[in-house]
Amino acid sequence: MRKIKIYGLLTCVCLMMQSCLFNEDDIFDESSAQRAIASVNECQEILKGAANGWLLEYYTGEDGEYGGFNVLARFDGNNVIMAADFATDNYEIGEESTSLYKVESYQGTELSFDSYNELIHEFCEPSGYNSPGYAGDYEFVFRSVSKEKIVLTGKKHGVTLIMTPLPAETNWQEKLTNIANVVSQASYVTYKLIVNGQEITKMGQEEHAFSVTKVDETGETTVSLYPFIYTEEGIKMYEPLVVNGVEINNFKWDNENLTYICTDTGVDAKIEFYCPEGYLNYLGNYILQLANGQRIQLELKQKMIGKSFAMNFALSGTPIEFVYNYNMTTDCIDVPSQTVGVYQGYNVLLYPGIPGGNFYADDSAVFQGRIANTDPLTIKFTYVNNPICTLMLLVYQKTDGWYGFSTMFQDVTLIKVD
Repeated sequence: MRKIKIYGLLTCVCLMMQSCLFNEDDIFDESSAQRAIASVNECQEILKGAANGWLLEYYTGEDGEYGGFNVLARFDGNNVIMAADFATDNYEIGEESTSLYKVESYQGTELSFDSYNELIHEFCEPSGYNSPGYAGDYEFVFRSVSKEKIVLTGKKHGVTLIMTPLPAETNWQEKLTNIANVVSQASYVTYKLIVNGQEITKMGQEEHAFSVTKVDETGETTVSLYPFIYTEEGIKMYEPLVVNGVEINNFKWDNENLTYICTDTGVDAKIEFYCPEGYLNYLGNYILQLANGQRIQLELKQKMIGKSFAMNFALSGTPIEFVYNYNMTTDCIDVPSQTVGVYQGYNVLLYPGIPGGNFYADDSAVFQGRIANTDPLTIKFTYVNNPICTLMLLVYQKTDGWYGFSTMFQDVTLIKVD
């Protein structure tokens, strides 16, 4: 009853003041709506105005912790054409993908890639069993807009992204290929930061971020991440590294010396690869032993120094290559999900499975190695997310999500013979 009285009173007041308030409210509402429309139109026109498109520095993870990827985008008012410095299931590096986008006003002016585009939505989906993926966004709020630069923040994760217009002479495929070449050359996992000739710290590199691990006096471990994005020359940090008050931001890759060299004016710094001692211990010949008693002698060879190994063999005439990654934390070797060969035109994939033939199509799966014996060196493997999965299944991926079964390896054990 009280609400009715209040509303009635407000109605009376509004009726008595209608002549002045009506116009003021109209002006305010119209002005607000006009500002929103003007902002949408401005953002839309600026997006379309870059004739050769924009470079979107797309950072992933909370606070951009997983690092950045280069996405090129050209807008025409309804459609966006994209290409990227990475490959997906259906697109090669530099291959263009077209989808819809829209600019609208909600709690601000927003850019939304609202129809599926694999080059963006790839980062917004879980990557497998119990894995959140890259924690990316496909809806963004405009923070500042000009013809020279657009600043966006992701609606869900709040990461700040930068867009800059591409020069008219930039060839998309060439630019993205150049970046991908640097990624391929520089994707080692162990580095050390050297400033003014002095080693500051050792650093790990995982995808597009450096990591520094510290253990305090209580034994507690903390890991700090320093994300970056690859460029045609090397890398650019998301936020500068700061050493003794000096900011370090841009690096050029020196492939001959496996070193990132800082190009900032007046800064003497580099991030230099080093090979961890433990890596070399795993090179050599092994017996691959399975639960059924089968034993195969194979060689574990260097693939990428300090990072990975390769083990090659054949199954029914099909060449197979298992890639093992060196794990510095455990000082052992792991087996990730991977493409291990090609069978009748289909990729052969290594996935975790359980007895009975079921498997997880988990591209982020890892079988973690552990040393079961030191003499001889004996390594057993466990699927990190589900230890009951004792199978490494090889399946070949057919069209429309169908898979064909190839073979299985149960309870894989490696025994070093020299």
